Amino acid sequence: MSAAPITTIQTSSSARYWLGVAGYLLRALIGAYGLSVLLHLILNLLIGERWLLIALFNTFAHLLWIPALVLLPLSLLLRQWRLAVLLIPAVAAFLVNYGGQFIPRDATVRAAQAELTLLTFNVMAQRDNFDAITALIREADADIVVLQEISQTAAEALPRLLADTYPHADFHARANPTAGMGLLSRYPIQSAEYWRPVELVPQPLGYQRATIILDGPPLTLYNAHPSHPGMVPGAFFDPTYRGIEIRDLLSRAADATGSVILAGDFNLPDLTDDYAAITARYQDAYKEAGWGLGWTFPDATGGPPPQLARLPVGQLVPIFPVLRLDYVFYRGDLRATAAEVWPTSAGSDHRPVRVRFALE
Repeated sequence: MSAAPITTIQTSSSARYWLGVAGYLLRALIGAYGLSVLLHLILNLLIGERWLLIALFNTFAHLLWIPALVLLPLSLLLRQWRLAVLLIPAVAAFLVNYGGQFIPRDATVRAAQAELTLLTFNVMAQRDNFDAITALIREADADIVVLQEISQTAAEALPRLLADTYPHADFHARANPTAGMGLLSRYPIQSAEYWRPVELVPQPLGYQRATIILDGPPLTLYNAHPSHPGMVPGAFFDPTYRGIEIRDLLSRAADATGSVILAGDFNLPDLTDDYAAITARYQDAYKEAGWGLGWTFPDATGGPPPQLARLPVGQLVPIFPVLRLDYVFYRGDLRATAAEVWPTSAGSDHRPVRVRFALE
């Protein structure tokens, strides 16, 4: 019997060697990933967002956990038991926080005397050509529409263009259009006010409060747009201003009687301390009645986020929603029966959120 050629043996040995190296590196990377997620979970439990690095990781923690949903079954399939154990905390964290969002909702809806639909929409300071925005609002067909980042031209155009559907409106524009706010309603607006908490933070965005007369008791509605973590001077990421504004908003709304809705672009994901502070008092309509992760930002038609656009390769990075920043929170004689992220954004970098309530 003739021996195998030496070159064939050498090639086979070389392939096995490099496959072994690749396998070792893959296991090392998976192990490092599992350990880093576990470390974040422990530090978040012990220290919390007092460390800004933990607050930053909390913003994107849902994205950090998703790979474990693939890596854990792969590790079990390859019988890498130690790696599988390291990945369990990440999978468990994802399932605890988001697993319920993938369970089919109960199709039976209790009879309600009346229903109310609300749309929240950050229009990205649009200054002209409002055709797409008005078309989206008409298609959503909500009873109440709260808008953020209203420019002066939008404040003049949108109430006029939509007056046939929304006879009641309250709009406030500022020199900085990102601070502008607007409200459209099929129901009468009893009272309304606009403010910027300049006494609390240097350059806040806008807030709006309105009392809306429904068929039953009045509804107190807050349209909110807290600062995002990139607005603290000299800091790459600092949610301090946002936290101050959230506490102020909750304090203002605490004395409101009857049903209360807080809606808008809150500039916060749902794993942050500020989100926990809100949901300690209010229900998250999307968590109650929506399906899936509910990501609203960024939308590709609005272009890349400023932080990404400044990078040399920022324009080459694919843009799709990865964060849930737009919310509808509520308390009182309301029950969220349906919630959805609108599939288009009319040129904004945020996708709107529409919620249907039963008035009880």
